[in-house]
Amino acid sequence: MAEFIVPRLEQLKSQGEARALLDKILAQKTVQSMLWTGPEGCGKKTHALGLARSLFCLQGPGCGGCAACKQVLSRTHPDFFWLTREEGKNEITVEAARELEKKLGNAPLSAPLKIAVVAEADRMNRDAQNAFLKTLEEPPAKTLVILLAERSASFLPTVLSRCRPVRFGALGVGTVESILAQTYGWDKNQARQAAEKSLGNLSLALKFADPSWAQFVAKVQTDFDRALAGGDGDWLQVAEQYERMEPEFFDEEPWTAAQRKAEVAKAALKAYAGLWGRRLEKIEPIPSTLQGLPPEEALKSIQKHLDILPAYLSARMVLDHLFLELREGFQKGGIFQASFSDEIAQI
Repeated sequence: MAEFIVPRLEQLKSQGEARALLDKILAQKTVQSMLWTGPEGCGKKTHALGLARSLFCLQGPGCGGCAACKQVLSRTHPDFFWLTREEGKNEITVEAARELEKKLGNAPLSAPLKIAVVAEADRMNRDAQNAFLKTLEEPPAKTLVILLAERSASFLPTVLSRCRPVRFGALGVGTVESILAQTYGWDKNQARQAAEKSLGNLSLALKFADPSWAQFVAKVQTDFDRALAGGDGDWLQVAEQYERMEPEFFDEEPWTAAQRKAEVAKAALKAYAGLWGRRLEKIEPIPSTLQGLPPEEALKSIQKHLDILPAYLSARMVLDHLFLELREGFQKGGIFQASFSDEIAQI
């Protein structure tokens, strides 16, 4: 059944080093707060759900779908809490952090312990981190808190010092291909193409099941390449088009106009970063019109702008700056990697 597509923890094989460390930590039964870091699509959320299944399951390793597992995977189990950003918000607020603290303060209802997973924990603002600090310092009995993040740089030192770190590595293209084929039942050729286009990012690879996403990726790559090799007018035309875009894969998300523009920009930068990543790995050739731009530097520039996108109100400003930086790098044969804030201050 589709809801059991996330196996128990002991059945997950894609993160050998992280799994070995998790097994040691869980065997000790003394660690109550962990910080899992790793790139998007490397399986942190999958492992968090698999861990909860293993700890809450009523039937053991051969479980075919007991009531507790079903509740974990639907995130409705009374002792399992999954905190993420509210719809339409760019961060996890102090109110959400305090609400989670209250829930963890009570004894477990049916499971041996309570588990709280904070997805996108690096989106907790400073006040939210401070509010949650007491739970990390003195966790209630029979609780386990897992923070998920791509990187640890955005956390307060006090938060970092109170969490056991677990690092998840990027998945290989072959690993993602196997997961798509064996776990999700994809056609082998389709799985290989999605794995290669996503460069091992399982979250992105799964999106290729949606034809509207595949069409969007192809369009971004064509549009951005043409604008980069062209003139200012080419970029203005592309940028204005993407400001008005309403991709089908967004469904009916309740976003404001500014949030929608930011999400379109984020999706476009992910698609373009994937293209330059494949060019760096020589999976795809660099077109003759862009031969002067080093792929490693182009990828770093795109990733830098993708990382800072949530911090700026104007997605167009971020895209315009990216275009200027790539264009200059294309003309000079290299990109000077300065911080975005320093560069903006000079404009």
